[in-house]
Amino acid sequence: MNLDRMNPRESIGFLSWKVARVFANDLAARFTEAGVKITVEQWRALLPAYKADGLTQGRLCDMLSQEKTGVSRLVAALEKHGLLRRESGDDDRRVKYIYITDKGRELVDFTIDIVLESRAEIVKHVDPEEFAVCKRVLWQLIEPHLDATCCLKEAVLK
Repeated sequence: MNLDRMNPRESIGFLSWKVARVFANDLAARFTEAGVKITVEQWRALLPAYKADGLTQGRLCDMLSQEKTGVSRLVAALEKHGLLRRESGDDDRRVKYIYITDKGRELVDFTIDIVLESRAEIVKHVDPEEFAVCKRVLWQLIEPHLDATCCLKEAVLK
């Protein structure tokens, strides 16, 4: 049976998904403990606005590798929390520009150490040299699939 050949330990898809869940679950618990009232997914959507205020909602979709409807819901939730604001473009009212609020900046500043502590805790038992190889290999898998305008590709080239 083909299913018998599906070993999760041999599946890059399963392994990368599971690692992402481990990180997200740990961070969510730390956010809850610290009284942070947004989800990890919302926090990840807040970061690009923190780094590049005034980006379009479409660009945010590209940066998060998510569909428009999902990003629209994330942005709406962040707007409701007072962390982001959207403005329509002058030339095209359909284009929405995203700006982080002072409250949003304060939240990112407050959570950075929480995020860094979470990352350090999760990887503390991994040999640093092996972890560096792991990250290089993952980038080798990711990079050929990045659009030339993607923020991840820009980050790699810097």
